Amino acid sequence: MIKPFKPYYSEQPWLPFSEVLSDWDEDFHQLMLCDHIRMQAYETAIKASVKPGDTVVDLGTGTGILAQWALEAGAHRVYGIDMDNHILELAKTRMTQRGFADRFVAINDLSYNVNLPQQADVLISEIIGNIGDNEDFQPILQDGLSRFLKPGGKAIPSAVETFLVPVAALKAHQSLHCGEVFTLNERYQLSDLMQQKNIQNPFDLYYDTIIPETQHLSTARCVENFCGRWDQAPQYQKELHFTVQQPWVLCGFKGYFRATLSADVVLDISSGDIENRLSSDSWKHSFFPIEQPINVNKGDQVILNFERRYPLTADSRFRQQYFWRGRVVRNGHTLAEFSQGMDRTQTRD
Repeated sequence: MIKPFKPYYSEQPWLPFSEVLSDWDEDFHQLMLCDHIRMQAYETAIKASVKPGDTVVDLGTGTGILAQWALEAGAHRVYGIDMDNHILELAKTRMTQRGFADRFVAINDLSYNVNLPQQADVLISEIIGNIGDNEDFQPILQDGLSRFLKPGGKAIPSAVETFLVPVAALKAHQSLHCGEVFTLNERYQLSDLMQQKNIQNPFDLYYDTIIPETQHLSTARCVENFCGRWDQAPQYQKELHFTVQQPWVLCGFKGYFRATLSADVVLDISSGDIENRLSSDSWKHSFFPIEQPINVNKGDQVILNFERRYPLTADSRFRQQYFWRGRVVRNGHTLAEFSQGMDRTQTRD
């Protein structure tokens, strides 16, 4: 039985669940199963793309709902790969209850370690974070597509674009200032995450936060465009320029993605309309705050240097770090600067 999702509100900062994906429990998987935008988009795309007799790979199968839809569409076999054995057992139970056990092959491992006996006609993945690449999807998909998918096979998604936009999120900023960060249950705590990542300042972390379009200060800019290719470097540094369109207060940046799942299905999480359930329940947006808000005028330039790095460890998978720094320029002169990042010990050149 699917439990209802936990209520949330505009500008309510939540723990960044992409940063704790190795610890996702049944509550978070229930949240994904309740996400009507996610569920409708993926079911439509899968049932339009998978043909009877197809072999399918489901990367990060979780509780197996995407694999189930592929089997309902007539897939001969689905390989469901997931690193969490407990959650994978839920997927196996799902398949048994629906009569698909003989066509579902559960594999408990990281996809990098997996070798399959055959290549697939369709590769499905839903390892997209709310900023796009904050669940490490780029190197995972690059590897999976090159090894698991037949030449000319279909990938769901086939393209992902990621965006950032400066925002006036005053309530979210005040919540962080007061230490108010929400979570699903007691297993997920901000203090534990900050200690794990050696982060001292809550403004050096991003958060899951719904931010309406009415609080955008400018037009959003594309950070990365994974369109038909996934061989970009996982570490990057981008300079983005924004022109302020209304006088307000710059509190940080909103990140989101748009994914092409099939020819007729685009999954766009940019909406901030919670009242009409037009925003995603499980992804929300990424909110990259700046510690000191900046009063801005129409016509001001916001110059953002956005960077994705891996920490200097032997195994950096699922441990990406983000840095966001820049300045506000008015009439050719720097009005204010900001600098936040998930590791203050690293040199940021």
